[in-house]
Amino acid sequence: MDGIYEAFFTALSGDSSLQTLLGGSASDKKVYPITYTGRSALPAVRVAVVAGSSDLGFNIDRPVVDVLIASNASATELNNIGSAIDAVLNRKRLSGPNGAILHVAKKIAERDGYDPNTLEYRRVIRYQVIKT
Repeated sequence: MDGIYEAFFTALSGDSSLQTLLGGSASDKKVYPITYTGRSALPAVRVAVVAGSSDLGFNIDRPVVDVLIASNASATELNNIGSAIDAVLNRKRLSGPNGAILHVAKKIAERDGYDPNTLEYRRVIRYQVIKT
């Protein structure tokens, strides 16, 4: 699964429209691994690579990636950021380190929620990736 997180991070942190919506800066792109434990000013995006299947003998992996959007403003902000993420990722070819190529990242699910403990609106967008 090498290179998947890095490819998603590079694509999301490099998109100026998304960075404007997130309030990103040169030192904080507001895109983190899902295990990020620090508090960041919201909105922010967290990326998690979930285990996926592999086509043995063909050197093709089909991992699943969850992109979590957190906001303390509103569901409207989730919609705007989610649309920007889809424009960057959905059905796009992405490149990762060490020659990793993500041939397609296809959105397969989306769900919203609210965490009363952190007062965060959340949207998780799930992508199926085909990687060689």
